[in-house]
Amino acid sequence: MAKDRTLKKVNKLLHRVEKHIEETRDALEDLEIEFEVLKAAVKRLKSDDQPAEEIPEPELDIENASNTSSMRKF
Repeated sequence: MAKDRTLKKVNKLLHRVEKHIEETRDALEDLEIEFEVLKAAVKRLKSDDQPAEEIPEPELDIENASNTSSMRKF
């Protein structure tokens, strides 16, 4: 009798884990699609905004920067 209850609980847990795996797999597929869309958008923006002669950006002196807490985190 105890063995049957244990088996029932393990099967229930097995189904819950399987459901979470499927949900995670679906979420990962969605993220992969969104990632590819973002990469394509970045590539398109880079090709649209690139001038004939590339102008080098000024280098930042991070070691001597006085206000580093104003940077936003995404």
